[in-house]
Amino acid sequence: MSVAELEATDIAFEAPSGLWRDAWWRLQRNPGAIVGFAFVLLFVVCAVFAPWLAPHKPLDQDLSLLGAGGVPPGPSAQHWFGVDTLGRDELSRILYGARLSLIVGVVAVAVGLSVGILLGSIAGYVGGFVDSIVMRVMDVMLAIPGLLFAIGVVAVLGPGLFHIMFAVGVTQIPIFARLLRGSVLAQRENDFVLAARSVGVPRRVILFSHILPNAISPVIVQGTLALATAIIDVAALSFLGLGDQDPSRPEWGAMLTDANQYLQTAPFLAIIPGLAIVVSALGFNLIGDALREALDPKLRGRT
Repeated sequence: MSVAELEATDIAFEAPSGLWRDAWWRLQRNPGAIVGFAFVLLFVVCAVFAPWLAPHKPLDQDLSLLGAGGVPPGPSAQHWFGVDTLGRDELSRILYGARLSLIVGVVAVAVGLSVGILLGSIAGYVGGFVDSIVMRVMDVMLAIPGLLFAIGVVAVLGPGLFHIMFAVGVTQIPIFARLLRGSVLAQRENDFVLAARSVGVPRRVILFSHILPNAISPVIVQGTLALATAIIDVAALSFLGLGDQDPSRPEWGAMLTDANQYLQTAPFLAIIPGLAIVVSALGFNLIGDALREALDPKLRGRT
């Protein structure tokens, strides 16, 4: 065996082949990614298994637990996170609130991702007048702060669970559209695209079978970051009273609103939901940053 063959064998053992396999290999060695996956796994487990993990029903009230003046007591052996102003177990409400935040975040990002991918791919590949129209609309949407835009959409449609899903999803559309448009523009002049055009492959097939699979990596990274933004936006809308109006479904932002009058006497009512929002958003941000480092050749040296 020659020296070149030996070196090729060593390189094959050192690192896996393929973009996604190589990215996964790097993620496993990234401390930030490990912490992020741990936070997200905790968040998902709490959301999925809330009925089995919660020690009490989220709506069960016991006013006898409240102290003088209706002040809720702090954490105890019976109620690890204490109880709220109506004597409901705070831990149970946090667990059920994770379910609502996960559902709303995933649906909102799915709305923004699906529409953004469609608009970005068409604008980037077709170009010309279509590109100008789509991008000017996206520029107008980006000119409005995301949370303010979501507040305006909910104000028009009215408060409610499905309305905040739609509102938060709409704010994500221009981000995904501009990002994918840039990736498509970078890919559409590559040799494999020119070769497909030369043999008469339909433009639709070139876009969805050749360009998009090679341009989707930045969008996937942005999707993980958008989940963190969606969770924060949903909590903010609920904090402002524009979220889910059904009191039977606990929500972290609404729990913060209920704690406004008890910040001095019972600060745990605001600290615990706030920490839940921070931990879940931080987990997705850490994963997104690690994915960006693993998929971007310019940043791979960091990990």
